[in-house]
Amino acid sequence: MTQAAVEPTPVPEDLFANSPVAKARWRPRNDETMSGTLRRILIDEITSARAVLADPDLPREEVVHRTRRALKRVRSLWFVLEPLPGANRDGRVRQVRDAARLLSGARDADVLAAEARRLHERAEGRDVVVTAVFLARCEERAHHAHLATPPFDVVAARLRACEADARSLPIVFEGGRLLARALTESYRRGRKDWREIEDGATGEALHDWRKRVKQRRHLSAIVPIETEVTRRSIQTDLERLGEILGEEHDLAVMKHRLERDPDLLAPEEGLADLLDLVSRRRRKLKKTALELGGELYDLRTRVFERELEALGDL
Repeated sequence: MTQAAVEPTPVPEDLFANSPVAKARWRPRNDETMSGTLRRILIDEITSARAVLADPDLPREEVVHRTRRALKRVRSLWFVLEPLPGANRDGRVRQVRDAARLLSGARDADVLAAEARRLHERAEGRDVVVTAVFLARCEERAHHAHLATPPFDVVAARLRACEADARSLPIVFEGGRLLARALTESYRRGRKDWREIEDGATGEALHDWRKRVKQRRHLSAIVPIETEVTRRSIQTDLERLGEILGEEHDLAVMKHRLERDPDLLAPEEGLADLLDLVSRRRRKLKKTALELGGELYDLRTRVFERELEALGDL
């Protein structure tokens, strides 16, 4: 298929990432093919993450947060480009995952503290005392977790290897077709998760749905033409759904840790009350997520795929 230049005008704004190096991303440049756009965005995401790691003015928790977000977008892009030849083909995603895992201890501790803070802000009556004790312990653990995080230059070295993988990709390929294929597959898996959760599935299905929602959101932001299934309002709703599912997942992790680590909160300190708060919040989040998912995943996959036919020609 002949590579066609991508029309640059109707691309939605990037709602999801503030570039640390002030680059406009998710936009094709004039006379740039879809393959060129995908390859450039992948490399930009990796180099932007390295720029964050090297920024001495950012707080450590912000460095960890921004870097891990960028690496999630990199994984979404590798999902599109997985069929292409190049260096380290079998280890591309593992390379990104390993880089993210170097920061996972600090990030997980930050997330636990953030969720504890949300619970404390919502607490009423006697629960305020319980959540205050829990929050203080989570914040202390987050502080120690950052002290144990590997130096950022170790993570940057992994990202240099990721960048080498990206630069080894071919220059010319059917970028529109690959993007349409990846978006359709991401939608298919997300729709399957949504339907299973509606039928009562929990745990892994919810976690997988969250990943697919974020992946679909990332890839929708790259689509350079107007389609009914990637329009800006859908991207905004996907962002909201991802946040809802993210909070539900973080609370699930919190519940797991509370049940297995008595040093976080002992039974006599109000553990049962805190677990009840967590369960009530998770039920509310799941209900909201399913309602929003009903709007975003109601199309049959083959109908969704047909809406992307024009993308395959780019």
